[in-house]
Amino acid sequence: MPAVSIIVPVYNAEKTLPRCVESLLGQTLRDLEVILVDDGSTDASPSLCDALAAKDPRVRVLHTVGGGPAAARNAGLEAAAGRYIGFVDADDRAEPGMFAGLHGRALETEADLAVCDYFADRPGGTEIRKPFAGESRVFEEADIRTRILPYFFGYAPGELADFARHCPFADTRSYVWCCLYRAALLQTNGIRFPDEKLYYTEDNLFNLLAVARAARIVYLAQPLYHYVEQAETFTGRFQPAYFDCRLRKYEYLSAFASQEKMEVQAAVRLPRKICTETPTLLNYYAANAPSFSKKYQSVRKILQSPAITGALEEVPSSEWPAGRFAVTLALARRKRALPIVLACLAQKALRTWKK
Repeated sequence: MPAVSIIVPVYNAEKTLPRCVESLLGQTLRDLEVILVDDGSTDASPSLCDALAAKDPRVRVLHTVGGGPAAARNAGLEAAAGRYIGFVDADDRAEPGMFAGLHGRALETEADLAVCDYFADRPGGTEIRKPFAGESRVFEEADIRTRILPYFFGYAPGELADFARHCPFADTRSYVWCCLYRAALLQTNGIRFPDEKLYYTEDNLFNLLAVARAARIVYLAQPLYHYVEQAETFTGRFQPAYFDCRLRKYEYLSAFASQEKMEVQAAVRLPRKICTETPTLLNYYAANAPSFSKKYQSVRKILQSPAITGALEEVPSSEWPAGRFAVTLALARRKRALPIVLACLAQKALRTWKK
């Protein structure tokens, strides 16, 4: 039984996979296995996975039928033999000491979950991002219930205007690839990725389940993972169902809050979370929908959604973030679809011109 199983979903990753796997096999922690889950790739990735496995007995390969990253990770979880589980994306890479660091701290502190900082590698440079503010520390169960778990449901009154400061691991910084999980925690509680394609939320919901059951979390204030931002990202591939997925996530959070007896917290926090995400949703459709008509129709659909209108009515405008977010939310409250589309297009044109 290896100390750590690292699960790598692979889809058409022939250009980046060798570097990714090299960073894993070069870990200072040698007692590990790498599970490559080829998810119906149409390039040379399937044969490349097999070739990598032939070179190192620590590499195992699963060939699946193209169910998406959540399904691929779940397949890897079913096959994993390690006492701890990590996830790495095929276009990213890990620092040599990443899994030794996370695994060592998890053992020292008897933590169910270990989290580290990460590098965001962009064409224009690299920046360090922190899932938590401050120094390395351990969160006991009481801390988890009061300082981490509530933020999966949103923000408290007074936090929305500067929500970025109140944005811990639980919200937009919640990624599985900067974490190491105790396998027993996942197995005992049946923790898996959601079956539906939710885009940008599978990590968040998986971590919600893990955090809700964790007795102790250890945080390493050290960047150990390289998240490589590719030109072909989610925002570069227009997903018409993105908004519907967001609505399903809000429904999931409400149901989970009820299950965890956190209905009161969620009722206060979730509308504020929706307010922070609404400008991004509107901009996504206004900037990326394939025609002006589709842009306008998509924005109108968002503005007419009860989840959105309810949040905008409930949260006072005095709490809204300042600047462009506040302007967008004010227009959204009045259901002014056309000005929103035009403003988003103008902003996109300005960004393009500055490049």
